[in-house]
Amino acid sequence: MGGKRRKNARTRPAIVTSRAVTPVDLLLLAGLPHPLHTRIGQFLKELAGAYSKVLAVPSRSHDGNLYRQNTIELLLRAAAGFSIRRLTNRGEEQLPQPRRIALFYVPSDDEQQLIEAFDFFVFPAPLRDLACFDSAGHQRRHDRDAGEQAIKKAFDVYSNELIGNLQPRIEGRKSSEPLLLPPLNFHLRERRLRQAFCELTRRARTWDSAMPDGIVPEMLDHEQLPQFLRPQERQLLYSDIRSVVFPCARPTQFHGQLPEASPDSKLLILQDFLRSVYRFGTPLPDGFHHDAQLQKGHSFDKMSFDCSRNGPISVSADHVNLYPNDYVGV
Repeated sequence: MGGKRRKNARTRPAIVTSRAVTPVDLLLLAGLPHPLHTRIGQFLKELAGAYSKVLAVPSRSHDGNLYRQNTIELLLRAAAGFSIRRLTNRGEEQLPQPRRIALFYVPSDDEQQLIEAFDFFVFPAPLRDLACFDSAGHQRRHDRDAGEQAIKKAFDVYSNELIGNLQPRIEGRKSSEPLLLPPLNFHLRERRLRQAFCELTRRARTWDSAMPDGIVPEMLDHEQLPQFLRPQERQLLYSDIRSVVFPCARPTQFHGQLPEASPDSKLLILQDFLRSVYRFGTPLPDGFHHDAQLQKGHSFDKMSFDCSRNGPISVSADHVNLYPNDYVGV
């Protein structure tokens, strides 16, 4: 776990360890009171099996707002610290570690800041039943049996939606997969794709309807995209409102290094690191990016792109590399 240790044990994440020799599932748990968060974390660990790591950070016992900034920071640092150590210490031929990241949380009035902090690099699994109140006027998040039942239900969602659906789609790395697109630099008519992704993480949009109505991939060929597609090759590709086409780079073209980060880095750096290597809880290969370009071999003429580290950039080139964290490489 990164960051300075706090003296108050109530705010320390409960860490349920696992085997370190193989990729594991990283499961984050938030919104439960102390000490129940530890017991429910152990229950989640039993469900997930040996190759998993559960990090549980308690919230206040008083019902209401559950996610103070220090609670969010502690959980984010613990998750990032574990991921950084696993990702930077693995061998070249090893599978990504962790192999999945999910956030199990109790919904609350201030959940927005929790979801925003974990952005699009985790799979969100809300424990909705625990936000309900019992006949005595207490939230069910205080009840162990209710907690275990809610975890079972959310774990089924995690297994079916992430493991059974999203992860195979994202790992396929097809240009026709909208969940891979750069959220800030894909322009819709009056907003960015980021807003649609926010609707996904808040369950206002289904995973099978990730794109707004009317936004569909188009079949393009070598004549339309001569700098990317080979003769006789055709691919389904997305274009944004500016007519910028977003093909996924071929694996032989993956380049670039992971952002430098340590468990003690600033939160913005940790978030940028995790955005670079995970999308909706699924790991991405090092150097994955989109080769954004115009059709017919046309070059950009001072077109503006938003770089996650350098701000707005004016591009005059035949293509631009757009990474999952919206870093712009020219």
